[in-house]
Amino acid sequence: MSANIFNPKVAAVVLAAGDSKRMEAIKQLLPWQGSTLLGHVLSQLRQSDACDLFLVLGAYETEILKNIDTTNIRLIRNDDWTRGMGSSISKAIDFIGKNQLVYDGVLLAVADQPLIDLDHYNKLINSCINNKRIIASCYKNDLGVPTVFGSAYFGELQSLQGDTGAKSIIKKHLDQLIRMDAPYGDIDLDTKERYERFYSTHGK
Repeated sequence: MSANIFNPKVAAVVLAAGDSKRMEAIKQLLPWQGSTLLGHVLSQLRQSDACDLFLVLGAYETEILKNIDTTNIRLIRNDDWTRGMGSSISKAIDFIGKNQLVYDGVLLAVADQPLIDLDHYNKLINSCINNKRIIASCYKNDLGVPTVFGSAYFGELQSLQGDTGAKSIIKKHLDQLIRMDAPYGDIDLDTKERYERFYSTHGK
């Protein structure tokens, strides 16, 4: 008799509500490989094994919606975006709960890690072997996004406030953690100079 195979039902949530003050531009809409930084990550996740795709917007919502394809994307508005990433995560989990959507886990991703590829997203998603697991990207001895949180942690994610991200939840449950090496995970484009340097070598 063959063993039962667990096929995880994981939703992807892209956190893109920030105002990117250090960039002096709308970072989400900066050019990248014929698209934009945000368009690029959404394209990767559309092709992934995620069963649904959510996008959290706040600052520049109107401009962003004019410039990206939102086909098959559930939009979530975060009016509290000035309070930081924790508020966007909380809004996403609250939206999922209020709409009675059921997932084994959620993958949290951001728009400024364009060197994270489809293969890495799928490895994270398919490592969700049960709803108590956390699968975090590992780079330079650090842990961070993109990360998959099993549904057992939705309550803690929903309670996040301010600029406190989900790393505190990861550290609290290290016994349930799966580390996934992400060679380019530390390359987040948070300044104009950093963006221009990587755009010239990877983004054209």
